[in-house]
Amino acid sequence: MRARTVLVVTLLAGACTAGAIGAALIRTNTADASAAHRYTLRLGDKVTIPAIRQVCSVEAEGRAVNLFCDRQRRPRHQVTIFRDQIVVWKVGNPDRPAWSGKP
Repeated sequence: MRARTVLVVTLLAGACTAGAIGAALIRTNTADASAAHRYTLRLGDKVTIPAIRQVCSVEAEGRAVNLFCDRQRRPRHQVTIFRDQIVVWKVGNPDRPAWSGKP
């Protein structure tokens, strides 16, 4: 009986330890940044994101309004965010997206 109790306690302790380690490994932390802000952008507005040296502008192509982002120096990829789609392509090759997906 004593061996069974020791075994059960050991298994429970091991399960708790494994759970704690697993929770610590998969825990996601918020970005080390200031409080989030919400801005309303209008057509033609530009936003600069200094941490990633990114500039985004609100543009219209046809009747679709999008947020177009690229780096100012040595850009490799450009990103366009539409209401229902995100498109990433290599600079100079807008006809063949490197990636496309839904937000």
